[in-house]
Amino acid sequence: MKKFFKKASIYILVMLLAAGIIFGLNYYYGQKISKDIEKEISKIAENNNYQLRLVEVETNPLLQEMMIQNLNLFKADQFNLIINLAEIKFSWQQVLNYIRYQNFELDKNFESTVKQINYSNLQDNYQLNFSDTEVNYQGNLPKEKLAQISTIQDLYLLMEDNHNLDFRAAEVKYDFPYYRSYGLNNENWNRLSTFNDFILRANYKQKNKKLNIEEFNLSGELLKVIFNLESKLNYDRQYEKIILTELKGDYDFLLTAGKLNFEANSYFKKLKFNQFDFNGSFDLVRKENDIQANQLDFNLNLSRFKLILAKTLSQQLNQKSYGILAAENNFEILIDKFSYQQDYSYPNGSSQSNLDSSLLMAELEAEYNYNQEIPYISSGIIKYKPQTVRAEQLNSFLQLVLGKRFNRNKQGYYELNFWGAVNDLNFEGK
Repeated sequence: MKKFFKKASIYILVMLLAAGIIFGLNYYYGQKISKDIEKEISKIAENNNYQLRLVEVETNPLLQEMMIQNLNLFKADQFNLIINLAEIKFSWQQVLNYIRYQNFELDKNFESTVKQINYSNLQDNYQLNFSDTEVNYQGNLPKEKLAQISTIQDLYLLMEDNHNLDFRAAEVKYDFPYYRSYGLNNENWNRLSTFNDFILRANYKQKNKKLNIEEFNLSGELLKVIFNLESKLNYDRQYEKIILTELKGDYDFLLTAGKLNFEANSYFKKLKFNQFDFNGSFDLVRKENDIQANQLDFNLNLSRFKLILAKTLSQQLNQKSYGILAAENNFEILIDKFSYQQDYSYPNGSSQSNLDSSLLMAELEAEYNYNQEIPYISSGIIKYKPQTVRAEQLNSFLQLVLGKRFNRNKQGYYELNFWGAVNDLNFEGK
């Protein structure tokens, strides 16, 4: 029994000694990697004329993780970036590579969670705040190239490698200090500019130079923006810029504003609408210096819209309409419903539109050809019914300008046919 306890004691002692050595080495290499990464971040910041206000890195090789406690990069008159609590996972291969060559590379295939990312654009004066983000990246981000990227024009350096990115955030907040100029108070702005469960999935293939945004989903209580894109890129070395040679995708925009309260400002006395949405598909290709649209499908809807312009704008509108609109410096319009649909497949397209408003009831149909620089309308017809005396006066003025006389049909609508190049249309009233 004594021999057993003696052997057990020696075994435990050896295990404790081994554990001490392992944890000691873990602490040593963790500290060393942390310092090296802090130096590397400082070097990149210096090479790009960034100001590094703060960087704190902790590394635990045994748990294969690195924690950037705080990072603050600043560039005068351009941007300010703050990252808090970024946990990055790495592999044993990276640890062993560091032990052998004293060179820690975090340029391929990593996962990260970040508690907070705050980006402030100092030129356009806006701020993006991301909370509880998850980043999954596969590809190659050599630090030599990262050190050379200081402007958007330098992003062409990333085109030499493959990239696959999955970026998600539990919350995204868009801050803009001049939101009150839109007639919104703080409560309404917060509802409009806060989004949950943001998703961005994208990949780039170096072989065919294709950048695909597989999913972009920015959805909040009132505003939703969803799209996907497929594009092909090329780098123009003469002009030193990235050029889109192909671009296609689908998009969906929805703003539900029935519960938004707009406050009077210098643009309007009153603004109210229920919903505004548009969606569609497109397929564009670059032909030398021109963009050819192979497909342009588009749908737009606006419902229960009310606008009363501010006095100054009403005065200007009254002057430009020769005293017809905005009588007594007051312009008000109510739109119960407005819709517009467009179907286009190169080179031919068609459009339909309907308007139900306090000024006009109107319908539009048109067919056109767009294989030249200027679109040509082969046939178009507008049917409209003035709803007020002022609108009728404006209609009479239009006939005077065009030198045409329009007649009402049995339903009370005027009809106007039009055709020709969009910059030189021909009109004929019925």
